[in-house]
Amino acid sequence: MATNGSTSFGFNASWNSSSNPAPTSFTLNNVACTGGTTPTTPPPGPGGCTATVTVNQWTGGFVANVRVTAGSSALNGWTVTIALPSGVTVTNAWSADRSGNTGTTNFRNVAYNGQVGAGQSTEFGFQANGTAGTLTPTCAAG
Repeated sequence: MATNGSTSFGFNASWNSSSNPAPTSFTLNNVACTGGTTPTTPPPGPGGCTATVTVNQWTGGFVANVRVTAGSSALNGWTVTIALPSGVTVTNAWSADRSGNTGTTNFRNVAYNGQVGAGQSTEFGFQANGTAGTLTPTCAAG
C-alpha cells in the first residue's frame, strides 16, 4: 500500500451486543484503525431477500450486475424492482425476465435461478442506454 493510501477488508463476526458491544476501533499490525460498524446493505430478513447492484457506466449507456441474496430461508422465486432514472431504457437483460424497459422495471427469476438456498446468492444483469445514476433495487421473495 502506498504511503497515505487506504485499503478496506471485511470479516464476519457475531457478538452479544449487551455484554460485548461492537468495536468502533482496533489495532492491526500496530496501526490504530477506526470505522463504522453499520453494514451498508441490511441483511435479508427471514424468508426474504436483498438485492445489490454494480454498474459499469460509459458515455451513453451502462451494464448493471444485480446480486440477489436469500435471507435465513431458501427462496422459491424472486422479483427485483428498480426505478430507472428518466432517460434510461433497458435494451437487454440476461438471467432474468423483465417487464418494462423504462421507469419502474421488474426483473423476475428464470427457471434455472429461482431456487436460492438460505444465505446464498444468484445474479442477473441488464444493459441500458442513458446514465445509471444511483440505482436502488428492492427484492421480494416468491
